[in-house]
Amino acid sequence: MTNEEMNPLNIIEEANSKTLDYFNRIYLNNLELVQELKTELFELDVQIETLEKTRDLYSCHLDNRRNVFSPINIDESNSTINRGRQIEKQLQDLKDAKQRLENRIAELEQDITFYKEQVEMLLKAGKCIHTVLVGNKQEDHPLPAEDDAIEFIETTKEESISHHGYNLLMLEDYEHYHIASTLDQNVKQELITNLNKMDVLKWLLHSDIARAKITLEELHNSSNAILDSIDTILDSLNYNIDIKQPIWDQINKLIDSYRTSHPECIIDATCDCTEHDIQLPSVITFRLVDMIKEVFDNVFKHSNANKVTAKVFISSRLIDVYINDNGVGIPEDYLDCSNWSSGLHKLYETIYQLDGKLQITGDLISGTNVRFSFPIKK
Repeated sequence: MTNEEMNPLNIIEEANSKTLDYFNRIYLNNLELVQELKTELFELDVQIETLEKTRDLYSCHLDNRRNVFSPINIDESNSTINRGRQIEKQLQDLKDAKQRLENRIAELEQDITFYKEQVEMLLKAGKCIHTVLVGNKQEDHPLPAEDDAIEFIETTKEESISHHGYNLLMLEDYEHYHIASTLDQNVKQELITNLNKMDVLKWLLHSDIARAKITLEELHNSSNAILDSIDTILDSLNYNIDIKQPIWDQINKLIDSYRTSHPECIIDATCDCTEHDIQLPSVITFRLVDMIKEVFDNVFKHSNANKVTAKVFISSRLIDVYINDNGVGIPEDYLDCSNWSSGLHKLYETIYQLDGKLQITGDLISGTNVRFSFPIKK
């Protein structure tokens, strides 16, 4: 065993890292479980809504379709009443199951809060230990002074490469799960609900035209909501980016969309490209548009700014982006303050994978300044 392996701080760092992995694994597992339970809860709500409408239909069958001139059929009436009672019992069972499911989700969310606190605490402890270790090594082997170029927030030591790769895989899995959840809840379940409404509509067309019109309007609104959800998913999958178009056209189109959606904010943006016929790899086009979009989304979500300045420089060797807003600024420990699945973490990890550099600073006076650059590797 080497002296470095026998160093107590190295042993503590390893133990802290293993404990962090343990709590992080439990935290993620609980997050996935809660999402699965919420999907079950959504399905229960759909079943309850369908049964309630079916129960109402039986009520209409008893009250609305009969009048003083209708022939009395006791067997049919008794059968309808029995069916109504069965539906009431099924409804009560579903509502009991829903209550149990909500209680279980509430318990898991409390556990998630606890595990999240442990993960954050262990992350801070790990950084403190690493700072001490690096400080000791620097005393033994002083590092040469560096220039004023943009630097990574954290060290790029060799053992951290796998850590960054792991973070990126986690973020990709989170995005895939989020897209799948949107497809399931906002598309699939809505379509199932619409099919049930169509069955109800068939009956209402012969019994209650007023309610049929309401149901038809609900189906129309639901179809529009499904289309919006699909557009959001397609946008997140970069389906709307045409890599055959010049990159500056893609960026200008993105900026114009923000000008349209946020007319209250002045957006001053320029995109300079040194080569008119430049052909960027598709992965660069996708990632660059995604990163600019991520910064702008954060501006309009958190900064409360009314002016944004953006400058994008593109050459065959390098891409350099600078974005400033006049908002409330950003704390220095923004990576620690934000959730691991936030857009800023994704931006940070993407820049790292592209072998680039990122700098984010801000305060109440200057707002928030974001600058990132990365080389183009072909």
